[in-house]
Amino acid sequence: MERIVNYLKTALETGLEYIKKRRWYFISAAVVILLLPAFFRDPALPVETSTVKRGIYEQIIEEEGITQVKENFTLYSPVNGILRRIERHAGDPVKKGDVVALIDWDYARKVTAPITGTILRIHRESAGPVAMGSPLMDIGDTSQLEIIAEVLTQEAVAVRPGNAVTIEGWGGTPVAGTVRTVEPAAFKKISSLGVEEQRVRVIVDFTPPEGMGEGFRVYLRIIAFQKPDSVLVPSAAIFRDGEDWVLFRVDGGKARRTPVIVEHRSGTVVSVKEGVKEGDVVILYPGELIRDGVRVD
Repeated sequence: MERIVNYLKTALETGLEYIKKRRWYFISAAVVILLLPAFFRDPALPVETSTVKRGIYEQIIEEEGITQVKENFTLYSPVNGILRRIERHAGDPVKKGDVVALIDWDYARKVTAPITGTILRIHRESAGPVAMGSPLMDIGDTSQLEIIAEVLTQEAVAVRPGNAVTIEGWGGTPVAGTVRTVEPAAFKKISSLGVEEQRVRVIVDFTPPEGMGEGFRVYLRIIAFQKPDSVLVPSAAIFRDGEDWVLFRVDGGKARRTPVIVEHRSGTVVSVKEGVKEGDVVILYPGELIRDGVRVD
């Protein structure tokens, strides 16, 4: 019995000595075993993300427009005669009743300004024969401007009188305006790309800033609809999957396919009723490699 105990004791001491001498081999083997899954795991896909926010949803229609005076008066020659040279120039102020042109007929016929305003343009300046009905000049009040925008019919259906408008791109700071009229009749227009379009004239009232005149090109942002306290998701994150709207959330470093219910859509942002909440991280422009459960970075 004693021999057996001594044998076991000797074997145990020998084994411990063996393990002690080769402990780094065992540690290395354990580390390799632990790291093996990481080597065979699919790498995380790089993605672009954005955070879901809560705020005011605005459906904005963007369109170019042209300023014009609200009341433009074109003065015509009242008779056949000889026009004396017009000494006034575009930009000159005039008062109602001022003589702005003289036409020699059987006597000198006076052409007077119908309003107090500014000469917008001169159609005929030089002296010489003039026929009755020939345009001589345009007069208008440049303190009373409006903007005419030609809006696509599929967008114009959402525009209503009273909608707020931001006027930009005229060379100064943005100006506030209001939709006054949406004309009831559309017209056909060919775009710069040769596409036939149906458009509607939208007229915007505003207080013109100093330096703005008639015929200025401006850029309009018409707020057709507003909804406060909305869950806002970038439209680049949402896509169609059959009849459903879907996006991918990032949860624990993995993409999670998430159906959502869309309330309203505009060009860059979507108002979501259900599916995500404020603070969720969503994937923008998800490609074919993005699937439910895929690791992302």
